[in-house]
Amino acid sequence: MAIPQYTLSSILPSVRQSLREVSNFSYDNFVVTVWTELEKIGAPGITKIPPERSYTLQKYDYSHAPYELRLATGEAFHYLLRNGFSIPEPPQDLPANPHHQVRYVLTQRGIAWAASIDPLPEDVRGYMNLLHKLVPNLDTVIDQYIRESLSSFERQTFFAAAVMVGAASEKAIYLLAESMVGAFADVNKQDKLKKLMDRRRLSDLFHAVEKTIHDAHQSKSLPYPLFDGAVSHLMSLIEGIRAQRNDAVHPMNATVSADSVRLSLYAFPHALEKLQLLREWFLANPGSI
Repeated sequence: MAIPQYTLSSILPSVRQSLREVSNFSYDNFVVTVWTELEKIGAPGITKIPPERSYTLQKYDYSHAPYELRLATGEAFHYLLRNGFSIPEPPQDLPANPHHQVRYVLTQRGIAWAASIDPLPEDVRGYMNLLHKLVPNLDTVIDQYIRESLSSFERQTFFAAAVMVGAASEKAIYLLAESMVGAFADVNKQDKLKKLMDRRRLSDLFHAVEKTIHDAHQSKSLPYPLFDGAVSHLMSLIEGIRAQRNDAVHPMNATVSADSVRLSLYAFPHALEKLQLLREWFLANPGSI
């Protein structure tokens, strides 16, 4: 049976899960804890050493495991170091013993990463599966923008990733505004919102969208469960757009970082889900506000 190709993206969810109860580890420990999680989900190619053959007390038959799995595991180990999620454990005393086996510990940043349940931007397939689960009728343009943002993030081209997630956020806000037009009973309000959309002045449009949501809630038209958290999710999308326009494309700023894009991508699926629910309500209730 052919073994599917392992990649960093495919094993990172198991890596994150494996580190939630770990205080320090060697590379050997890291392999065992990660492969234990992969075994739980039925990942192929992982075989245990029978106890009667395990003279070194090793759990898995490492040397006969698929090369792609060993390569991806090594890449994941260095991913933790590269992103500041783990560091070599400081020695107990100086001078350090040069023959002592190096062990690693999670940083506070790494502990937070391991404990998080947010979608991993590096796990493109898992991220997109979640996004489509939350928003089954995902707009095709938004889909393309986010896929390109995730691909750019994986390649560590963070300016490009910021531009794409910002563009996806902007498209989502325009779609929400578009759905609000027919929900106005007042034709003048419809025309005013259309003009804001035509002018492409996003800050003015954002304030109009935010005000419409507030007014619809105050008038008891918009149900509270839909209103609850809506403005916070809107703000997370606006932050994504700010990073796109101001940080990523303005030559005097250049402050886009892996963390800033990661946070935007973390927030995007649930923000888009909320906006989609609002959009569906406005479309289903013409002339109601």
